[in-house]
Amino acid sequence: MRRAVLCALGMLSVGLLAQAAVVRVSGDNEWQVFVNGELLAQGNDWQRPTVTEFELKNGSAVIAVYVHDFEPGAAGVGGFLADIILDNGEYLPTEPGSAWVCDAGEPIANRNDGWEQPNFDDSGWGELQYYEQFGGGVWGFGAATMRQVLHDPDCTAFWAWCGPNNEADDVYFRYTIGKPLAVEPTGKLATAWGALKSRR
Repeated sequence: MRRAVLCALGMLSVGLLAQAAVVRVSGDNEWQVFVNGELLAQGNDWQRPTVTEFELKNGSAVIAVYVHDFEPGAAGVGGFLADIILDNGEYLPTEPGSAWVCDAGEPIANRNDGWEQPNFDDSGWGELQYYEQFGGGVWGFGAATMRQVLHDPDCTAFWAWCGPNNEADDVYFRYTIGKPLAVEPTGKLATAWGALKSRR
């Protein structure tokens, strides 16, 4: 319901400074979503994306996502799919040419460099490597289940990874909306719709 309202408002406010947004995330196999340094959603079933609503301060926010691939190395392929829907009508999916950046590293329990914080310097991070668009490829068989969540609006994002998706198992992603934040803003609202639907 909230997502529908955001989208409807967006049609009327293109060009205005965004005040709120929704980030929808799936990861193969598990993921954590941080907004401005705070963990707001997590999941471990790539067919059930999480949907997280949050507020922006002065039109800015930093989205940081950790994804872990259960199968080591070439035994499996990792995947990350995300889109951001701003209340001014902008739609920001993971797609070639997008501003998402990534870094492959150690498991999150061993990482303490503040990678999820809004003032973290990610200028040395790399570009994502993109694979199939939502609905196709190795994840295509789960698209029908995912569309129960990703239908408002329809998802056009591409599955991605940091380099070849059969190598690194622990990958970090960041996206900055607006200008980089010097301090962590307050005010957020999160709803993990994927978790709610899994109980139905």
